[in-house]
Amino acid sequence: MANNYKPSYRRQKTVLTASTKAVIAMLVVLVITLAAFLVKSVISSALKPDITYPPESGQDSAAPEETGAEMTDAVPVTDVPSRTVDPARLDTRSGSLVLVNAQNAYTLPDSVRILTLFDERHDNFTLDNISVRLADEAYDALCRMTDDCADRTGYCPLMLISGFRDEEEQRSYYEANVKNESDKAYFELPGYSDHHTGLCFDVKLYDRDGLSYSYGRYATEKAKWITENYKYYGFIMRYPANKESYTGIAGESNHFRYVGIPHSIYITEKGICLEEYLQLVRRHPYDDPLKIEVEHDEYLVWYCHGDVIVPRDGDYEVSGDNVGGFVVSVRK
Repeated sequence: MANNYKPSYRRQKTVLTASTKAVIAMLVVLVITLAAFLVKSVISSALKPDITYPPESGQDSAAPEETGAEMTDAVPVTDVPSRTVDPARLDTRSGSLVLVNAQNAYTLPDSVRILTLFDERHDNFTLDNISVRLADEAYDALCRMTDDCADRTGYCPLMLISGFRDEEEQRSYYEANVKNESDKAYFELPGYSDHHTGLCFDVKLYDRDGLSYSYGRYATEKAKWITENYKYYGFIMRYPANKESYTGIAGESNHFRYVGIPHSIYITEKGICLEEYLQLVRRHPYDDPLKIEVEHDEYLVWYCHGDVIVPRDGDYEVSGDNVGGFVVSVRK
């Protein structure tokens, strides 16, 4: 006879003490907190922009901070042998990086050559009037840019409205256009205008259909090549719409300013204005230059307040900033 007996087992309950429960609860809270922290860190890192300079600050530093040591005592980061130039031999009002705004008046040096563009008769841009004038270096860059535009697209639609204006011309221009307080956001006072440099010009578009158009509204449609390439010819948009707190002027997309390469490329690609760029450069003396890469070339840019330090050999450019110092740029 089969034995169907099966032993029975009593399952015993595990009883947790109050202290054990408390420890488990603390561990659970710790794990949840740590997980939340890790998730937040990952998200924050993913959203962090690559470019953190320049800070949104309206403060301007006129010169690098004094360290108490002579600049020549520092060990240069660069391999560029240098020599010094007496700043008395140079003019802070000369060069493509002169800063002119409501805080910095400007008078054109006698050494700057101003051209009347009607006399030059260039083929690939037009003039709104016969009195448009430019400094020769800005004119040369404009010719290269408009020639290349015409070669690549078949036609360059730029029409220059205005260029160099002396103080008297700026006074007449200001009085004719400023009718109320709000107009002052778009026009500079005589003596404080970027147009005194001869390095800037305002444009509109003159199409092959014989009609003229606003540059700002129709730029991407009718002057797309210009909008994508002006930085490679040394030009910047002098008054971006979101930089009024720095420039003092509301956005003007049709106001081009020549600053030269590599400065134009750095300014445009970083989305900053001339005021911000000069603030940055002033924090880079010879022994800590700003490095700018342009395609296969590397440029070194540094600021001099006092003796001007330049390369012993080779090509370089020096520009005054109209504030009291000089910017040196070297292509390595």
